[in-house]
Amino acid sequence: MRILIEVDQRSLHPTKDELDTDLEKEQVSEALKALGHEVFEASFSLDLLLVKQQILKSRCDKVFNLVETLEGSRLLHFAPALFEALPVSYTGGTSQGMMLSSDKLLSKRYLALSGVPTPRWIEASQRDMYAQFLGMPLIIKPVCEEASVGITDASVQIFENEQDLGKALQGTASRALFAEVFIAGREFSLSVMRKKDEVVLFPPSEMLFVDYPDEKPSIVGYEAKWEEDSFAYCHTQRSFLFSQEDQNLLEELKDLTLKVFHLFGGIGYARVDFRIDEEKNPYVLELNMNPCIAKDSGFVAAALQAGLTYEQLIEQIIEG
Repeated sequence: MRILIEVDQRSLHPTKDELDTDLEKEQVSEALKALGHEVFEASFSLDLLLVKQQILKSRCDKVFNLVETLEGSRLLHFAPALFEALPVSYTGGTSQGMMLSSDKLLSKRYLALSGVPTPRWIEASQRDMYAQFLGMPLIIKPVCEEASVGITDASVQIFENEQDLGKALQGTASRALFAEVFIAGREFSLSVMRKKDEVVLFPPSEMLFVDYPDEKPSIVGYEAKWEEDSFAYCHTQRSFLFSQEDQNLLEELKDLTLKVFHLFGGIGYARVDFRIDEEKNPYVLELNMNPCIAKDSGFVAAALQAGLTYEQLIEQIIEG
């Protein structure tokens, strides 16, 4: 099969999460070649006519969509939307699913309207509701960013007055912000993918915050994901081991994962992140369509835990 990998355009001064996308592309390309496929690469841009011409010229049988940044995550749905307009199949989520999931506010509204538990949130424009969120832990998040970009320990705060909350939500022209009630509990992730005519759930994982001091928020922020010399990177550990007491909770998380995956189209592959409060109530933080599939990623770790090799996972993605 002729496969064209579409990937982000590399910036002049790439950040660590951007460099990881380069590594992801190399590993996917190597796996596809090992599987006997003919592989080409191209950079996706907002010059859609140029991208269209590149795809048609390649005469590819399938596009492997590794586009992870377009104006943050704001325009990620442009890539599958273009692929859908062409006579070519592609990997990953649909344009509708990507649009809904890449904008965190749009995603949370959709989850809430569908009856899926997600932490309460407040937007900068909702000044009449600020008072309801004072005195409780909140986490400030970018509306349209992936890979924990913009999330640090300072993102978790308690506000005592509306003015300070309003300032924290100001954001910038390129990075809008919102605040979400911080669930100070356990953190789980479940990975899911469509495999031809069935949906497959991989084993659930929990992120353990090992030896975290009381004053340090237990979050997977930017440093925990990308700063290899940081305390957070060294003391966050993924675990697939659970006690019998967790089995009912895990079943509930599996049911929620399937519900959320189908809500966002049920196509491609995704990871659903959860926080669990002290009463063991689960809350969906987000669904990440087309999550990172570098070999050290959480999605790949879950697939390996299910007994797949990396090459088998990549083959199932292109067959899905």
